[in-house]
Amino acid sequence: MKTVIQEEKKEKGEKKEPTFSKEQLLLSERFRERRDMIAALLHDGEQYTIKEAEERMEQYRKGKVK
Repeated sequence: MKTVIQEEKKEKGEKKEPTFSKEQLLLSERFRERRDMIAALLHDGEQYTIKEAEERMEQYRKGKVK
C-alpha cells in the first residue's frame, strides 16, 4: 500500500526514497529507543520511509490530550 507522500513524489518525478516494513524499523538501531512508538503507530504489512515514520511519531507527540 502506497502512502500519499509516495504518490505525490511519483507524480512529481522525484527520486524514490527507500521504504521499510514495521518489522524492519523495529529492528533498526536508529529507532532503538522508540520501538514502543513504532510498534503502536505503524501498521503491519505497510511500507514507510524513515521520514514518514519520524513524522508519525512527531504528530503523536504533539497530539492533544482528550
